[in-house]
Amino acid sequence: MTDIKNFFVIEKRQRRRWELVFYLRIFDQSNGELLGHVIDISEDGLMLLSEVPIELNKDFDLTLELPASESGNNQKISFKARSLWQSEDTNPDLVDTGFQLINPEIDSIKALKNLINELQF
Repeated sequence: MTDIKNFFVIEKRQRRRWELVFYLRIFDQSNGELLGHVIDISEDGLMLLSEVPIELNKDFDLTLELPASESGNNQKISFKARSLWQSEDTNPDLVDTGFQLINPEIDSIKALKNLINELQF
């Protein structure tokens, strides 16, 4: 299931990806569907764990749901990302998909940096 053509794109990433303490949910803004959960993240991209394969080489408008704040409010980060590669997860019932962020806004980058700092391990 790995997209060999894009394998080397993965290896050229410029920033370290951070694994998070727990999986955050990612939604497709076009239909509100849960696409999956973030496995690791950087300022440039993320890896998503899902139950079904996600179409490759497609641009998505995504929303990342952040953990509830102390006030109980759920915060969200919205951004555009392109699905680049896919592989079977260690659990054969799940799929890993790599996404590259497309022209993220400064506020989104700041929110991702804060998220990485707070939730990484």
